[in-house]
Amino acid sequence: MRKTLILLFLFIPLLTKAQEYVDVLSVSYLKTEKTSFKNTLDTSNISIFDAKLTLPIVINQKTALITGFDFSIKELQLFTNTDNTKLFYNRIKLGVTSQHSDNWTGTYLLLPVVSSDYKKLSFKDIYAGGIALWTYKKNKRLNYKFGVYAGNEAYGFYITPLVGIYYISPSSNFEISALLPGLFDMNYKISSKTKLGIDYKGVSETYKIHEENKKTTYTENRTLESSSYIQNNSLYKNLLLRLKFGISTNKYDVYTEGDKIDLSITPIKIGDNRIKLNINLNSSAFLKVEAIYRFDIPSK
Repeated sequence: MRKTLILLFLFIPLLTKAQEYVDVLSVSYLKTEKTSFKNTLDTSNISIFDAKLTLPIVINQKTALITGFDFSIKELQLFTNTDNTKLFYNRIKLGVTSQHSDNWTGTYLLLPVVSSDYKKLSFKDIYAGGIALWTYKKNKRLNYKFGVYAGNEAYGFYITPLVGIYYISPSSNFEISALLPGLFDMNYKISSKTKLGIDYKGVSETYKIHEENKKTTYTENRTLESSSYIQNNSLYKNLLLRLKFGISTNKYDVYTEGDKIDLSITPIKIGDNRIKLNINLNSSAFLKVEAIYRFDIPSK
């Protein structure tokens, strides 16, 4: 742990030009209320465990390697009158961040993913992805982000343009952090250790499903989560504890393996003539608990 802390403190001067904090580790658990399938009496409970780790390795004053992984387990019914399906997601983060000038910083990551029900793992369950993100620092309280996220999923190739912003008020009470179309967070400090906020998370991922004596299928998760939360760090300054209440759209569409599209340019899917095999789930309320280990970075 001591070596890790040293690495992080060395990393701070490099990131100062690009962002105002580093979330080293985050762990969360989400549980929905009973969620009904559309036009039926059948229901499903949805639970999601999620963990993310990011560890930098400093090369020099302007360059650092980024390493880490993301891991999640989702459990839900994909079809009516069936047992729950467990969906596993593992993503490795490997790349570099570099300060190109006083105002511009670039981050470039390879993001290979293994995602399936883990019943019959094969190379077909591995997907390649990558991100290039450039940050322009306007001043010590404001920066803009531009980039692209691309790769392949079970349905085919995708390209997602990215645009973002980070802003913190002169009093440091009001903060906005966004990387659209997937992430948005806005919060306000009501005391020295407590914040109230709202956030949004857009998910886009696929999982192979292997059932005995059945054709291989895949589910495309396109869920949107919107929530309000309370955050507190009374236990330890760098440990943020959040309690969230929100609404999830629960989009888990199942298709036959090989049923693909021509191209996805978020949010448009070109040549999408796929045949969906399951009934839609309705939106539902959820409760989420989250712990984040964060290093704040002083602005220069």
